[in-house]
Amino acid sequence: MKKASVLCILMLVLSCYFAEGQEHHPATINPQDPAFREKFSQLSFDKNFYILAVRDQYNNYYMADFTQFQERFEKVWFISLVSSSVKIMTIDNDLSQPRPWFMAQNKYTDKEIATEFNDLKEKTLKASSSMTAEEKTSWLLKNDKFK
Repeated sequence: MKKASVLCILMLVLSCYFAEGQEHHPATINPQDPAFREKFSQLSFDKNFYILAVRDQYNNYYMADFTQFQERFEKVWFISLVSSSVKIMTIDNDLSQPRPWFMAQNKYTDKEIATEFNDLKEKTLKASSSMTAEEKTSWLLKNDKFK
């Protein structure tokens, strides 16, 4: 009887531990799943570069409108800039998609995230306009590791 009680308590503690761990990693955010993408395909950007699509307890999930970039160079450059950002990170490296996904911890304000997205977009467009087609091609050959 004592063993059964101890085993029940152990199972209860473990199930609580694993249930809590699952809250930190929501399984519902999966941009690689076409069904997941479809749920958000009708969201309107209203000419904005990015939108907040989902919030959870720990993070905010954003979509960016990559149709505003004219060239693949700009998409790859933007993702490269995001990789050095401390506020946002990419969770979707499929650049064939017009609306890639990004994540930010919810400790950052909406204004901070807006500034980050807009600054990175501005830096991207500035780099694109300052480089020749040959320079862009050369840079892409070295740095384009995306789909």
